Amino acid sequence: MLVNTGARIAVIGAGISGLTAANILQKNGYEAVVFEKSENLGGVWAVTYPNIHLQNTFASYHLSDFPWQFTPDLHPSGAQIMRYWKEAVKHLRLDVRLQHEVLALEEQSDGWLLRYKNQIGEHEEIFKYVIVAVGQYTEGKYRPQFPGEERFSGEIITEREVQSLDIFDGKRVAVVGFGKSALDMSTFAATRSKEIHHIFRTPRWTIPEWILGVHFTHILFSRFGTVMMTSWAHPTSAERFLHGPLKAGINKFWDLIASVFNWQIEKLGRNKDQAAKERLSAVIPKHKFLPDLRSAGALAPESYYPLVAAGKIQPHQAELSGFSKNGIQLASGCEIACDLVVLSLGSKTPAFPFLPEKYRQLLESESDGAQLYRHLIHPRIPRLGFAGFNHGFMHIPAVEIGTLWLCAHLRGEIKLPSVEEMERSIEHIRAWKRANIQFEPSRSIAVSTRFQQYIDILLKDLGVSPYRKLPNVFAEIFGRYGASDYRDVVDEYNSQSTRESQQRTPLQVDT
Repeated sequence: MLVNTGARIAVIGAGISGLTAANILQKNGYEAVVFEKSENLGGVWAVTYPNIHLQNTFASYHLSDFPWQFTPDLHPSGAQIMRYWKEAVKHLRLDVRLQHEVLALEEQSDGWLLRYKNQIGEHEEIFKYVIVAVGQYTEGKYRPQFPGEERFSGEIITEREVQSLDIFDGKRVAVVGFGKSALDMSTFAATRSKEIHHIFRTPRWTIPEWILGVHFTHILFSRFGTVMMTSWAHPTSAERFLHGPLKAGINKFWDLIASVFNWQIEKLGRNKDQAAKERLSAVIPKHKFLPDLRSAGALAPESYYPLVAAGKIQPHQAELSGFSKNGIQLASGCEIACDLVVLSLGSKTPAFPFLPEKYRQLLESESDGAQLYRHLIHPRIPRLGFAGFNHGFMHIPAVEIGTLWLCAHLRGEIKLPSVEEMERSIEHIRAWKRANIQFEPSRSIAVSTRFQQYIDILLKDLGVSPYRKLPNVFAEIFGRYGASDYRDVVDEYNSQSTRESQQRTPLQVDT
């Protein structure tokens, strides 16, 4: 399958991943057309709750060749992120078609017939290739039904329905869940509500912004830290040795990190009464740290744990079993009176209603999402790629390099393994994730904190050096990686003299 430069490629979704993919396609000579069913670009950022901020810093969250055109917060706000992407689309002249909902893709001998609708009706267009970038959080919020909801006199919502923080004013609030949105909701409500109760089945490890006075990015965004990250794949023999014979030392390292996080929380209870210590104990996990390093893992809101220590947030480790007229009922038998309940229980697994049924079955059959070869393609679905299904802490560079990998594949510059070998690789990764990462509906479509290993492997596939800070060895080991470090990757790959003369074989490492 060859898709020559100049061909039209459809990108479904104008969120961060779709826009990033369109930019790389355009830089590689393809005509990218982005279809977005809503009236705004930005994906989940266009529908999120007020006062949300990015967990990453701005340095890791921009197109590698288009830095922020204004000075954002260290952790940019949702409004700042939306402004950035509107400026990027305009500057890069991306063909983004808002309020264009893709209804169906019909397989053709040499591409896809794409049917869509807009404000003036339904239409059809032919594309040589399609990249799916529907996102892992925009499908909708997980919203189970609980016994007794019809009796409850208050209001039950998800965080997606919070349009103004005024909704918390003077109310007795209960927030259910322990992901980022639940921690945010609890923190927002603590300063506005009459009382706030935080309910969760299991407390999760969160990442503090500051670790012994050092910003967390110095650990998680430097090779010194990322080389210690356990993963389904390691790109070098040295890393494989470190995570093989020396695995016990790796486990000790992460136990030490967890103990530091634990100590930072516990010290908030010093010189406080026993009740404060018990509240803090309720939000400290008793399980290992590494399994919580997943997409739903949260950077701890700065004031969450202090508010728990002060009694402004009342934590309850219990399962929500139902509702009464005046509040919620817990499986422990306790009942908590409240006026507003916010269910922050995560998102649904991504769905692909526009695909033929046989392909939907391949992608939607697993509860933790679609595992893909290189997190980019399904070996049994031709002329279809994915952007953003390699979600991680260095998300935009991963999408950029992943899309460049797809361009190389489309031009016949990468020789794929057999379908059976790609499926074996997929199953190996799926099994590793299930054994080592806590469940989430998007577990299979994420690389999370394993971003460095993932990006390194793709760059090695492309014959481009993954060591972007050399020849400064100190910076390469201890410096924080950011989006700008990958600025020249596309040009480096496309300038290789051997690119058109021979096919590259992917590294024999699963990812």
